[in-house]
Amino acid sequence: MRRIAPAAIGLASLAVLSVLALAFFTVGCGSKGGDSASKDAAGAGSPGEKIFSTQGCSGCHTMEAAGATGKVGQDLDVIRPNEQRVVKQVTNGGNGMPPFKDKLTPVEIKQVAAFVSTAAGTGRAGKISFEPNDQKVDDCQDTTCYEQAFGNLAYDDGPKAALQKLASLSATNGTVAADCHPIAHKIGAGGLLYFKGDVGKAFADGDATCGSGYYHGLLQWKLAGVAADQVAAVASTACKDPTIEANAFIYYQCNHGLGHGLMLYTGLDLPQALDYCHKLQTEDDSVMCSGGVFMENQSSSFGLHSKWLSKKNLLFPCNSKYVDRSDKLYCYLLVTSHILPYVHGSWTKTSDWCRKSEPGWAQYCFQSMGRDVAGVAVRNPQQMKNFCGQAGSGEKDCIYGAIRDVMNNNPQDPQGKAFCEIVDAKFRGYCFFGMGTILGTQQSDPADKRAACEQWAKGDDLNQCLSGAGA
Repeated sequence: MRRIAPAAIGLASLAVLSVLALAFFTVGCGSKGGDSASKDAAGAGSPGEKIFSTQGCSGCHTMEAAGATGKVGQDLDVIRPNEQRVVKQVTNGGNGMPPFKDKLTPVEIKQVAAFVSTAAGTGRAGKISFEPNDQKVDDCQDTTCYEQAFGNLAYDDGPKAALQKLASLSATNGTVAADCHPIAHKIGAGGLLYFKGDVGKAFADGDATCGSGYYHGLLQWKLAGVAADQVAAVASTACKDPTIEANAFIYYQCNHGLGHGLMLYTGLDLPQALDYCHKLQTEDDSVMCSGGVFMENQSSSFGLHSKWLSKKNLLFPCNSKYVDRSDKLYCYLLVTSHILPYVHGSWTKTSDWCRKSEPGWAQYCFQSMGRDVAGVAVRNPQQMKNFCGQAGSGEKDCIYGAIRDVMNNNPQDPQGKAFCEIVDAKFRGYCFFGMGTILGTQQSDPADKRAACEQWAKGDDLNQCLSGAGA
């Protein structure tokens, strides 16, 4: 039975937001007007930003993230409309605003809606782009509907039920599979509302389905309603819950999720987000948080464009002055996901870039390559071996990164063992050691760590796995 939507988790009342959103675009806009500064700021980023600028939105509305200062229409930073409402308003118009259904394609409308709903009001108390309604998963055909419906399911029945349905449906539904991570983010929103803002309970009811999108989304929504002068305090205590700290894997996902949330909160301001990470309680917390920051920077959960990437220096920002030495680890552990598209998927050219890393960091770049190898190979053992074989001097670390990705994605995947058994003999021990580093984080008791390794390894392989697991 649906509960009344709470004004919990540090958010402004959802009812108030709904009333404000009814006033969205209440006057005529759509001309090509607007000051040049607004066009420059908005036109250089994501597709949604460009549409916002070229369709005259900047001339009518105020939205800081787009450099828009229009005064004719509503201030989007104040009303912070959700994506579904923006799609409806842009499509059909109304209240003085012309419809755009004949000017923009459905994809373009979704792009500008995603931009407005996630960027408007960034860093202000009360921002949220999820509001429960009655949409059902079984009635959906497109990604916008699925994201809303799965958030609703988490809000109604709890995140565990929503994540189980997501895992099942993504195996048979291509639309859901392609949008799996963003859907899991919305389950995080609904799950946090379900538990009335209790992060510990919400984490305990979740899992790592779809790249741990649920954990990332949960922290994103936890920060969404926090005032700028309070966000550091909230972030530093969000993961300090006995339920979360009891499991190393969950604790990592919590701090990592904070990084995602802080990047979204700051409007993809990487230095500011890293500075918030530095304010967490321990150095380990900060390092884990930085991983979420760099992941969100490279692949935004909502398709937003980050200026902290380069098409020429493909190692940027890792090798720049903007990233402190304490933050370089996760920057390099993720960097090849940015490199690959610009070298047309070439593992050899990616390896060449890794060898250009700053002294002492190349091994982590190759481990990043291993993670990408596992993804491209869909964790097929022989393909992973062949791809890592193209790394040359970095083959060992590529294998290490690949096995860790396999086990992190699914610790019950038999392809992990099969992979370690076919790599060159000189790398076999390191492969099983890498397997253990992941299995060890998912168990807190030494006996459980041993049992996890014994499921996949024997003899010297087992010893290596146990060493990696810290058992």
